[in-house]
Amino acid sequence: MGLLAWLGLKQGGSFPNLDALLKELRTALPDDEAVVLRYIATVIVLLGKVACVDGRFSDKEDELLRELLTHVDGLAPSGVDAVFNALQGKLPALQEGEVDRCYRELKALCNASERVEVVRLLIRLAAADGAPTPAERAEIESIAEELGVSLADIEPDLSVQADSPAPPDDRGEPGGGIPA
Repeated sequence: MGLLAWLGLKQGGSFPNLDALLKELRTALPDDEAVVLRYIATVIVLLGKVACVDGRFSDKEDELLRELLTHVDGLAPSGVDAVFNALQGKLPALQEGEVDRCYRELKALCNASERVEVVRLLIRLAAADGAPTPAERAEIESIAEELGVSLADIEPDLSVQADSPAPPDDRGEPGGGIPA
């Protein structure tokens, strides 16, 4: 029994789906620190929750998720596939405790402005295949509340539709809303 387990801080097998995702990330990114892997896993889980909350991964959501994964330094295409497949396979089986763990991790790892950026990323994903569905909106609202992010600050992003022009930014110029 390890010291962390003895202290009750590490419960082996209590997060089987997160552990499987982290295992894929460790394999794909063996030189990254554990904190970086936990951050990546947490964001991936939240992206996956938004993407499949309406019962499906659309092709555009799939494409955007894969694109986002390719931006992770050191993650080879085979690693992108492995992480994506682990996400799709494990996401429906996530236990409530695992999702709560993701919220705690993200709040511990990110400051308020970084958590806002994560919510913006979730909004961008929901808008990838058109206007966010009511289920996607509800999921984003729930995640934002759990992360302590006020949607009042970024609410206009929720109404941006993929096929409509972006609302004006703070200077009154087109192109505000969800960052590219």
